[in-house]
Amino acid sequence: MVSIYHWFILIIALFFTTFGITVCAVTFVAIFLFLLGITTWMYIKQNRTFDDYFPKQNVGFAPYIYEVAEKMKKTKKDFKVDRRLTGSQVIDEQLQEILDYIIRDYVYPWYDLVSDSEEVPHEIRVAAQNVIVAFANRVKEVDWIPFLTTRLVDDAASHLRLYRQARARIQAMPQGSKVSLEEAFFDLELTMEGGLVCRDHISLTPSLQRCYLQQLTDVVLFYLSPEVEFHCLALRYITRELIVNSVLIPLIAKLSDPDYINQILIWLCKDIPVTSEVFLTVLKVCDNVDELNATKDILNKEIATLRSRDAGGESETLVKQQLSSLNYLGKLVANQITRLQSGGDTGPDYSRLLLGSPKLFQLPLDVLLKNNIALSYFMDHMTSVGAQAYLFFYLNIEGWRASTEQQLADMSQTSFEKSEVLLAEQYSAAKQTLERIREAAYSIFEQYLTDQSSCRLQIDEFVVKRLLCKIRSEKPNESWFDEAQACVFEKMQTDERCLYGFRNSPAYVKLLSELHLLRGETGLDEASIVTTGSAEDDEDSASLDEVSLNSDTASLPEFVISNNNSSEAETGSGGSPSALSENKPNGPFTLFADIIETGLVHEKGKTFGVYAISISKKYESGQRESWHIYRRYSDFHELHRKIKEKFPELSKLPFPAKKTFHNMERKTLERRMLCLNSYLKSLTQPTMLTSKPGLLPLLLAFFNPSGYRASTHFSATLDSLLKMSMQAVRTVPDSVLSSVDGMVDGLSRVLQVRTASAAKDNIQRGGGPETLKVGASLDTETADNIPMRILLLLMTEVFELKASSQWLRRRLVILLRQVVRTMFGDIVNRRILDYVSVLTSPNKVASYLSAFKDAYWPNGIPSEPSQPRDHATKMRTRVAAKAALLSSLSDDIKHILGSETTLTGILSVFALLQISRLNTRLICVLIEGALSNLFTGSAQVIRRLHSKSHRIEEARSPYNTLPTVLKPATPS
Repeated sequence: MVSIYHWFILIIALFFTTFGITVCAVTFVAIFLFLLGITTWMYIKQNRTFDDYFPKQNVGFAPYIYEVAEKMKKTKKDFKVDRRLTGSQVIDEQLQEILDYIIRDYVYPWYDLVSDSEEVPHEIRVAAQNVIVAFANRVKEVDWIPFLTTRLVDDAASHLRLYRQARARIQAMPQGSKVSLEEAFFDLELTMEGGLVCRDHISLTPSLQRCYLQQLTDVVLFYLSPEVEFHCLALRYITRELIVNSVLIPLIAKLSDPDYINQILIWLCKDIPVTSEVFLTVLKVCDNVDELNATKDILNKEIATLRSRDAGGESETLVKQQLSSLNYLGKLVANQITRLQSGGDTGPDYSRLLLGSPKLFQLPLDVLLKNNIALSYFMDHMTSVGAQAYLFFYLNIEGWRASTEQQLADMSQTSFEKSEVLLAEQYSAAKQTLERIREAAYSIFEQYLTDQSSCRLQIDEFVVKRLLCKIRSEKPNESWFDEAQACVFEKMQTDERCLYGFRNSPAYVKLLSELHLLRGETGLDEASIVTTGSAEDDEDSASLDEVSLNSDTASLPEFVISNNNSSEAETGSGGSPSALSENKPNGPFTLFADIIETGLVHEKGKTFGVYAISISKKYESGQRESWHIYRRYSDFHELHRKIKEKFPELSKLPFPAKKTFHNMERKTLERRMLCLNSYLKSLTQPTMLTSKPGLLPLLLAFFNPSGYRASTHFSATLDSLLKMSMQAVRTVPDSVLSSVDGMVDGLSRVLQVRTASAAKDNIQRGGGPETLKVGASLDTETADNIPMRILLLLMTEVFELKASSQWLRRRLVILLRQVVRTMFGDIVNRRILDYVSVLTSPNKVASYLSAFKDAYWPNGIPSEPSQPRDHATKMRTRVAAKAALLSSLSDDIKHILGSETTLTGILSVFALLQISRLNTRLICVLIEGALSNLFTGSAQVIRRLHSKSHRIEEARSPYNTLPTVLKPATPS
């Protein structure tokens, strides 16, 4: 039976074959359009009829029904968003992508379960964009330089001060006390903030932390959101919860995690090499058994791996050396673990070292008096034995002499004008200057050398009378006190309580440790910081230069490369040095010297430059003798000094000058090599050797391949050691003249001048721990002293320069100020401003946002949660971060402050960073500081957010008797 479909197909086929494709296509299109038109007309007719009919009907519906019907008739909104946010296209692009990802991952997952409308996500985006636009505009209007250079550093330094004070309070408490470090910390914070602010509830209680962040976000939204959006509670609460739970809480938890901070420290210091000396120091001072056990585990694995490779061959020697080093580390770690588990102290016992040392290097008295580190220890000893007046008198004379020299030099350079008026004014000013000098001298005399003085010095009466006669009758001269100062110097040198007593005290051994002058072969075991390999006296003298800032010019013991292999002797038959000594040619010869290479050499954790010199003798007989030697710059400098002493006319020969900084750079070494080569060629010219009898023996001793030792002249070594200290005194006469307290503590009556900061320091030293923020003691500086603000705040707290036992190191601040002003001036300030502007440029900000986006949404996909790190890995990371942080400290700072002071300061900062709750407190402080700088008047509002702290509630209680916390500041 034929189906109807077959008939239909047959009709279509006949239709196409009869009329053609074109007619058929036109017919079908016409029929389609006709039907579409009929349908459209019927729809429009029906809609008009409904609109005409519905209003005429009286059905009694409620008014809201009509409103709903009207809204239902509205077309769907076309959501358009202005994508401009900050005015910078590169920043806006990154922000828009981040907003897209946030709404996609944090809004749609729950909103899709509620509705399919796009209006709420759109409004959330609009609200977020409005906040970003207002925030960007506000950021552009605010001056961030004062915040970054003062407030930010002040908050960080004050945080460190609170930690040090809390730690000292816990150590001073009797054993069994239940007060924790964190409790002591927040008690001190409440005192520092005047009883108005305490952040213990933020740091210790997660629920209160969330509440605080919610309130803080409400404050920010109040300042940034439009009024309509802020009063829309639903939208505001959604935005707030997204910010708090998805951004702030995870971010604060991440940044306060010690393990994450340690990883950041390692990343920041990745370009700084960690020396073996630093790593050994970290292990020696480590007081955490878990860190040592984790290090021991990785050492054992490495040792097992190396032993599996120890199968002979060319690498056998290298593998054995590595195994020997790792075994030494293993023994060191094992001993440290045993010491900690037995309750022993990880620090060196300086009393035991003193008793067990048959020979310690003896620092001269003038070194103790003119080196900042040595003077601080010597002053502590003099105070303990009641002889500090001699030392204070000596230092006052130094300050008075430096000021007097400067004042008299300025007067001698003043050119008097011919005008009688100007001549009278200049004469009056000069007379006043001389009178001030005389009054200052008499004040020092009255303080120490009169019978009425409470600290009368016991020196020769004839010297005292001659000094008084000079002060009263002679014209001011810087040599007035020379005789009295010499007597005091002799007294300190001969009195058993002073120099002799200091050299036999544990503090002296500690000082030698600071100056890297302890020796390994004197029985000082692991407390020795530097092992020099020989105990000869000349090496002791030479090592003094390590204390100087001129590290590259230090005449340390000669570095010999591979024993007896640092020289090569060649003859026509290729003999050795011993063979040459047997068959040494005689007769006149011509001497040649050429520096063929320079490079850096590492020995026992130290790095210095070495120059390879090719030496040859050409005899008249035709024989030739040649060898190679290795010398340091300090050896050349010592040779130059000897030549100048014996032949003063040769001092004009060009010789490369000493260089304090960047003396290990390759270009510096190569430039010195060229200069030293020219210097040697000048000295080895036959005419020069013939005209200067005695020069050849000096050169031959210098070129000796095996027996050379730099016999450093003692006075030259001390000059190198004290040059920087004396230069610092001469460059700050105004500071010394204005206040002798800047040089010596407790001597305010000398010039009857006392600075506010010095008075404040004394009050605080006598009244317990400091209860003010670090910035409260900062003198008001002009805008061109931004670097000094940073140095004053950071260095004082990190290295405890204001500690009572080290107060003299405040002179370092004067030295640093002079170095910055003299050497750099405004260049430093301009560079800081340029650096800040570069870091905050649109391209940099866009790169930060891009890095953030790539970290959380790599390739647009949410990142996988990071795998938890095991405890041993975290402990090894701590050891590596500690070593990286110590390696980042420059050698110049170590030479100025001392190795132990810098080590203690850095380790204290590192220990603070390992306390998660205190890190949370610091992050909140920095956020509050930024918001206070961003929004004027927000400080009082933020202060009210801390009212939930139980410490503040107890302080405000009417039963509390503390007067400092009864009256909180009235909010404006």
